[in-house]
Amino acid sequence: MAVTDQASDTSEARLARRANIVQAARALVNASVGTEFDPVHSALCAVDVVMVAGAPWLRDGLERDFSKDEAGYRKIGGGANTPQMAYFFRSAANLIHYLKRQNFYTPRGSMPAPAAGMACFFDWDDRGRFNFTPDRVGIIIKVENVRAAEIVLATSVDLRNVQSGFVVKRVKVHAGDEFDRALIGYSDLP
Repeated sequence: MAVTDQASDTSEARLARRANIVQAARALVNASVGTEFDPVHSALCAVDVVMVAGAPWLRDGLERDFSKDEAGYRKIGGGANTPQMAYFFRSAANLIHYLKRQNFYTPRGSMPAPAAGMACFFDWDDRGRFNFTPDRVGIIIKVENVRAAEIVLATSVDLRNVQSGFVVKRVKVHAGDEFDRALIGYSDLP
């Protein structure tokens, strides 16, 4: 059974926003960047799925929130962690910080349940705090049995070599697989 939305009190505006985000995420599938892509310095592009699908409100919100909590963002990512750097918007840690401050972020297993159109966040064991590669966030495009069943995210072209560039893919998430185990939370986007 496919679940489209768990909360009966979800507004029509929120449902429409989620549908637009799913549509934007699907449009990004097969976008790629080559070996010249630098996760720290390259400008935002299609492989930054959540930032592109959540545009323009997400970027604007992060910039405004930085001005309210500059010290918090610098604590997360160091002194150069500012909106002047592309990685500021690419950072999953910055995005989670912002969404928590806006009361949107939901840790896995909490309510509200995940829904298509929400961002989802991953934490693989081999990733560090200052890892800005775009394979840590995605957009949920399908939910089954109250769990993310399909997502859109950027992954390494060659999974054994992150220097190979990135491609945006639709990925099925099965109970207990690598993506399911790494999923730590999800969030509506402002």
